[in-house]
Amino acid sequence: MIKISFMTFACPDYSFDQVVDLAVRHSYQGIEFRTDSGHAHGVEVSADAATRVQMRHKMADAGIEACCLATSLQFVNEQAVEQAPALIDLAAELLIPGLRVFCGPLPEGVSLKDAIKRAAANIAKVADRAQAAGVQLWLETHDSVSLAVDAGQIVRLADHPAVAINWDNMHPYRNGESLETTWEAISPYIQHTHFHDSVNEPGAPIITPFGQGGLPVQKMFDLLQSVHYIGYYSGEWFGEQMGADADTSLAAHRDGLLALEAAYHNKQ
Repeated sequence: MIKISFMTFACPDYSFDQVVDLAVRHSYQGIEFRTDSGHAHGVEVSADAATRVQMRHKMADAGIEACCLATSLQFVNEQAVEQAPALIDLAAELLIPGLRVFCGPLPEGVSLKDAIKRAAANIAKVADRAQAAGVQLWLETHDSVSLAVDAGQIVRLADHPAVAINWDNMHPYRNGESLETTWEAISPYIQHTHFHDSVNEPGAPIITPFGQGGLPVQKMFDLLQSVHYIGYYSGEWFGEQMGADADTSLAAHRDGLLALEAAYHNKQ
C-alpha cells in the first residue's frame, strides 16, 4: 500500500487540528506542512516547546505522520546555512524525517555550474547537524536545478547520507528532460516525491488530476514501484487546480494515486 500525503497549500487557512482532521477524513497517511508561507497551521519555527509537544501528540493520536517540512531554504545562498538549524530542530521535535529544500534561482552573475558547487558546499555544512537530529535534507528538482541531472549533481557533490532528493515529477519533464535521463540521474537518491499531473501553459504549469495532464504519470509511478519506493506520494497544488475545495482536491489526489497503484499491480 502506497503512502499518500498533501502539502498544506491545499488548505492554507486551516488550523492545525483542521489539517489533521482533513487527512484522517480522506484516509491519508501523511501531511507535508509548508512553513514561511502564512499558513494557519502554526508549524513554524516560532512555535513554542509546549505547542510542538501538543502537535506531535495530536498527530500520533490520529495515526498521521508529518512526513515532510516544506521549507523555503535556498542553498545557493549562504543565508540558508544560518536558517537551517532552527528548521532542523522543528522537524526533529515533530518527528518529521526530512526538510524539502531548494538550490534556488541563479544569483545575478552566477553560472549554473558555480551555483551547483555553491549549493552542494552549503548544504554539506548543515548535513551533519541534520543527521544528528535524525532529519534528512531533500533537495527538490525545481528552479535552477529543475533538471534531475543538475539536482543529482548537487547530491553527489555534497556526498552525505543526510542529503537526498525530493523528486517533483513535473519539473524535469516539462523542462525537456526525458524520463529515462531523470531516472538515471536521481533514482538512487529519491526519498520523497511531489507527484502530480500537469499541463504546460505559458508561464507557470497548471496542476491537474491524474490523466488530465501531459505527464507520463503511470510510467513514473511504475518506476518508483519497481525499486520498492517506500516514501510518500505528496500532492502539491494551489487554489482550485485539483477541485473546488480541500475535500474535493484531496479525494481527487487520493483516488488518482490509488488508480495508478491498481494499474501497476494489474500488470504484474
